Amino acid sequence: MTSVKIFLLTLVSLVCICAVSCSDVKLVNNGYENVVIAINPGIPEDPMLITKIQEMVRSASNFLYKATKHRVYFRDVKILLPITWNSQPNYQRPSTQSYEKANVIIANPHTQYGDDPYTLQYGQCGDKGRYIHFTQNFMLDDSLIQLYGERGRVLVHEWAHLRWGVFDEYNDLVPFYAVGNTYEEIKGLKVSCSGGTCGACDPSTGLPDTDCNFFPDQNQVTSTSIMYTTGLPGVVDFCDNKTHNREAPNMQNKMCDERSTWDVISKSDDFKNNHPTNITSLEPKFTFLHVKDRVLCLVLDTSGSMGSENRIQRLQQAAGIFLLQIIEDQSYVGIVGFHSYAKVIHELTLIESEDARKKLKNLLPKISSGGTNICEGVRAGFQVLRGDDGSTNGDEIVLLTDGEDSGISRCFSEVEQSGAVIHTIALGPKAAKELEQLSSKTGGLQYAATDKLDENGLVDAFTGLVSGNGNMSQQSIQLESSGKSIASNDWFNGTVFIDKSVGKNTSFVITWGIDTPEMFIRDPKGKLYRNGNFEMDRVLFTARLPIPGLAQSGAWMYSIQNGAGKPQVVTITVTSRAPDENVPPVTVNAHLNQDTTSYPKPLIIFAEVSQGFLPVVGAKVTATVERAKGQPVNLELLDNGGGADAVRNDGVYSRYFTEFLGNGRYTIKVSVQGKDGIVRLTTRKQSHAMYIPGYVQNGQIHPNPPKPPVDRNDSQIQLGSFNRVKTAGSCVVSQIHPGGPSDMFPPSKIKDLRAAIVGDAIQLKWTAPGDDLDQGTASFYEIKLSKSFAQLRDDFPNAQSVSTTGLKPKVANSEESFTVSENIELKNGTVIYFAIRAFDKGNQSSALSNIAQAALILASPTPTLLPTQSSQTTQSSQTTQSSQTTQSSQATQSFQPTQPHNSVVINISEILVIVGIVVIVVSLIISITVCVVTKKRQGRVSPS
Repeated sequence: MTSVKIFLLTLVSLVCICAVSCSDVKLVNNGYENVVIAINPGIPEDPMLITKIQEMVRSASNFLYKATKHRVYFRDVKILLPITWNSQPNYQRPSTQSYEKANVIIANPHTQYGDDPYTLQYGQCGDKGRYIHFTQNFMLDDSLIQLYGERGRVLVHEWAHLRWGVFDEYNDLVPFYAVGNTYEEIKGLKVSCSGGTCGACDPSTGLPDTDCNFFPDQNQVTSTSIMYTTGLPGVVDFCDNKTHNREAPNMQNKMCDERSTWDVISKSDDFKNNHPTNITSLEPKFTFLHVKDRVLCLVLDTSGSMGSENRIQRLQQAAGIFLLQIIEDQSYVGIVGFHSYAKVIHELTLIESEDARKKLKNLLPKISSGGTNICEGVRAGFQVLRGDDGSTNGDEIVLLTDGEDSGISRCFSEVEQSGAVIHTIALGPKAAKELEQLSSKTGGLQYAATDKLDENGLVDAFTGLVSGNGNMSQQSIQLESSGKSIASNDWFNGTVFIDKSVGKNTSFVITWGIDTPEMFIRDPKGKLYRNGNFEMDRVLFTARLPIPGLAQSGAWMYSIQNGAGKPQVVTITVTSRAPDENVPPVTVNAHLNQDTTSYPKPLIIFAEVSQGFLPVVGAKVTATVERAKGQPVNLELLDNGGGADAVRNDGVYSRYFTEFLGNGRYTIKVSVQGKDGIVRLTTRKQSHAMYIPGYVQNGQIHPNPPKPPVDRNDSQIQLGSFNRVKTAGSCVVSQIHPGGPSDMFPPSKIKDLRAAIVGDAIQLKWTAPGDDLDQGTASFYEIKLSKSFAQLRDDFPNAQSVSTTGLKPKVANSEESFTVSENIELKNGTVIYFAIRAFDKGNQSSALSNIAQAALILASPTPTLLPTQSSQTTQSSQTTQSSQTTQSSQATQSFQPTQPHNSVVINISEILVIVGIVVIVVSLIISITVCVVTKKRQGRVSPS
C-alpha cells in the first residue's frame, strides 16, 4: 500500500471508513416479514429469475444478520408474479400486497441507461425510501457481480437506504478531496486507465485528473463500510462513531449531520428494544403470489346528510367519471349503497365494453336518506367481492362517506382479516374521524374532499384510484382538473397539452351546477368541438367528449361560457392513456411525509415526476392545499436540493407546508406543467450501488471494462409540453390552537454550501432558506470559518466569524453568493472550512449547515506515488488547481457496464519504472535550466 503526503494533506478517494408507503413490512423477533419483491408485467416469464431472487435473498439474510450485529434478518419474503405469467399450483393470491407498494421492484427501463441498482429515496435522514430497483439483467447476468459486488450484499446496501434512511458514503461525481486527518485506510491505487492501459494520475503533479480512478485491493484490513462499497469481500460492517469520517463531503454526512450510518441505523424504530439474538436458521420463507385481475366494489354513503351541499349529485358525477374513464378493462366492479343498513345495488360486472361501464354508471345511487352505518356497508362490500371466487384476498373497496359513525371500530377486526384493501374518501367536514384507520389497516389510499366545488376535489379522489399492478399502459392519466365560479355570461378558458406519451382513450368531462354552459374545445389542428359533440347528462349536469382514436399531440384549448342568469361553478377534467405499451407515459406520483401530523411538526409534500424510471426535471410543479378552514393555499414545489428537497435535479419536487389554519383534514393536489425545450429526462445519480472500475490483486491492477457510454447530457433527451394532475391524498392535522399558529418554524438547514478559491479570495454559494423553513426570507446569516473541521462542527460559536456586512438574505430558494477575502491567508496546503446558520425575525436559528471545504494545493514538480483510499473517508473534494490550483476531479462514471471477460492486467512495477523515468527527465531539465540561467546572470554582473 502506498500513500502520498502533500503539505500534511492526504489526497484520498471519497470513501467512508468507518408517503403511498411500501408494503407493510413487520419486524417480529428479529425477523423481517412480508417483504415484497415484485416483478414488472413487462418481464417475460423466466424460472431462472425466481431462482436468482431466492439466491440473492438467502445470501442477503446471512449478510444482514452479521452486519447488524445479530439483530435482524429476512424471515418471510413474498415474490409477486405478474398476471402475464402462467399460474402454477404453488402460487397463491395476494392480499394487501401490490406492485406499487413493493419493497423491491424488478423491471427494465424503457431506455437503456444501465443496470445500476438503486433506491428511490427522497426523504430526510432516517426516513424510509420508496422502493429498490433492480433490472432483469442485473439479476441474471453473473458477470455484473464483478462490477457491483455479490447480489446479496448489494441488497443489504439498498435495504439500508430503503428501511433506515441512510445515504451513500461515496461520491462518484467528485471522487477526491483533501483531508487534514488520517484514517484507517482501504488499500488500493489511484490510477488513470484509458484504452486498455493504465498509468499514474497526472504524473507531473501527483494530483488526480479527470480520468483518475481508485482501484481497491481485494484483500483489505478494514471491514467498513457497506454504504461505500459492496464489492470487497472484507467489507462487512457499517461505519460507526469510531470509524466514521465526518469530513467526507458525501450524502450521508450532508443529510445526516455527519452522523455515522450505524448511529442512524441503531437509533431507528427497528432497533428499539431489539437486542442481539442467536438465530439457528437464517433461511427465509418464500411465498409466490400471482397477481389477478382487479376486483373492486364501490361502497357509497346514501345517508340523509348526503342530500346537503349537493353531495349525492357530486358523488354520481365523480363516480361516473371513475366508471367511464378510470377503472381498467377486464376489471370486475360491483356497487353497494349504505345508510342505516346496506343494500347491494349490483353484483360484480366485468368491464369489457363501453356498455358495461355506462350500465354501472346509471345504477349509481340517486336518493339519500337514513343514518350512517359504515360497518354494514363494508360487510356488504365483502359479500359482493366474494362473488368471483369466494374470497376477498387482494380485492378492493372504495368507501365514501360524509357521516359520523361511533360504531366504526366494531368491524376493524373483520377488515384486518379480510385480506382486502380499503380506500377511503371522506366527504365534507364531519366524516367519521376513525375512517382513515380502515385504509391504514389495509394499505389503502386515503382521500378527502371538501364542499368547495371549484376545487374539483371529489373527482380528483376518484381519478386517483388507478390500478397498482405496474402496467402503466392500462392506467388512466389525469391531465387536467380545474374549476371556477363563473359570473353570468363570463368565460372560463384554459389550455391542456397532450404529449406523445398519452393520447389514447382521451376524454374531456365538464360539470356544472345550474344550467348547461356553452362549451368549446379546439384541437391543435384547429378542429372545433361544440355542445353537440358532447355526450350530455342533463340530470347529473355532466358533459363528456371522448376523442376518437389517438388524440392529436399539442395544445388543446377550452372555452366555457356561463349562460345562466347567475354565477355557477364549472369544472373540467381531462384524462388519457398511453398509446404504446412499450413507452411509459409521463406520470406524477404525489405523496406526503405523513398521514397525520401534530402541530408544529411540518408537513412535506413530494411530487415525483418521471417517465418510466427516468426522472423529469425542469417542470413547474404546484401543490394546492385545501385546509380545514380558510382559502386554499398554492405552493410551488422545487427540485433544487434546498429546504425539504434532498437532491437537486432528481425529478422529485418537494416543499415544506407551514400555513396551517384549523384542525381537521387537509387535502393536497399537485399540478405539473412541462414546457417544450425546458423539461427533459435525466438519469438517477444518487442512492445506488457503486460501480467498481477494477481491483488490485497481488500487486497487479485488474481493471473492469468501463461501462458503455451513456449520454448523461440531460439536455439531449427532450420532452414536449405536457400537463399532469395527481392528488397526494389527505392529512389529518391536530393541536392547532384556536388563535392560530404562532411562529414555530426556524429557517431550514442549508445543505448545499460550497466553497471555492477564486483568485485571492474564497467564494461561498448556497441555496437561501426562508423565515419559516424554506418559505419567506431569513433575517440574517452567521458565517464562521476555521482550519479545523471539528471546531466548526462541535464549537461553532467560538470559531472565527466572517464579516457579513452587506449580505442581505434573498427570498427562500434563491441562489446566494458571498466572497470572503478578509483575514484569510492562501498558500500552498491551505485548507479552510466554512459553515453557516440562518436566523429568522424571531431570532430562531437554523441547524448548522453542511461544512464546506476550500483547499489550495499547488502543482508539485516532483511526481508523487499513487495514493490509497481511506476506509473512513468517502472521497470527493473541493481541491482546487489551475495554473496554480487544481480543481477536484469530477470523474463521472457511466451507467452501462459491459462484459468483464476482456480485463487487462497491468503490472505496477512497469508503472513505477515509467514514473521513475519521468522523474529523472524532469529533474535533468530543471537542473540544466537552472545552470543556464545562473551563468547568464553571472555574465551580466558589473565588475567591482
